[in-house]
Amino acid sequence: MQNNSILSTENLRVQFGESVILNNLSFSMKAGEIVGIIGPNGCGKTTLLNAVSGFLKPAHGRVFVAGKDVTSMESYQRAGKYIGRSFQEVGVFKQMTLEENLMIAIEREGDFPWYWNFSKKHQKKMDRIIDEALTEVGLLRYKKSQAGILSGGQLRLLELSRLRLSSRPILLIDEPTAGVAPLLRQQLGKTIQGLSKKDGHSIVIVEHDLKFLFDIIDRVVVMVEGQIYMEGKPEDIKNDQRLQEVYFGK
Repeated sequence: MQNNSILSTENLRVQFGESVILNNLSFSMKAGEIVGIIGPNGCGKTTLLNAVSGFLKPAHGRVFVAGKDVTSMESYQRAGKYIGRSFQEVGVFKQMTLEENLMIAIEREGDFPWYWNFSKKHQKKMDRIIDEALTEVGLLRYKKSQAGILSGGQLRLLELSRLRLSSRPILLIDEPTAGVAPLLRQQLGKTIQGLSKKDGHSIVIVEHDLKFLFDIIDRVVVMVEGQIYMEGKPEDIKNDQRLQEVYFGK
């Protein structure tokens, strides 16, 4: 465990029966970094996110957040204090309006008293926060609409807007471009960068679209068979022959 790391794992091992998914994996990242996790299918990328967020219990190893050992914490405890998470399936309430989706996220942070809806002052504050959040991702005109009318890319932007309102220092984002049309990917990338550079979150992203990913991250980690195979700056890894071999063979 590195003392200057916001997030780290130490000899993390996850297995299902005889099948080893993470093989004594040690990983760390600094506060404010955007780290991309890549690798062939089945190499353990999403399993790493699940182990870090507490959805999977490792057979061996530990997880640290800002130097604190959180390995024994349940997933809801980690989510309550340290880690925000998005999944491959978009996690928004499609039957609710965009306004209501963000309202839930804001209320969860506990900055508003239970009676806020009866107070003109707090109503105006809530409205301002929601308007700013939706403007940031270009969705303000849909504020009163049900989230179910949005396209796949717009749903991702709404989900990221909810994460932006979170006070959790670490965000784990799994396959953000899944179901997103090319036209919205640039907006998606800017929004993710803003979560780190403007809002101060430390971000781990699992993503298959390498071009999209390499444009927004600070560092890339390549996984093969449950271990870290190589890591470095995107421009260095992109031109490394070993990356080609990982995906296409020698």
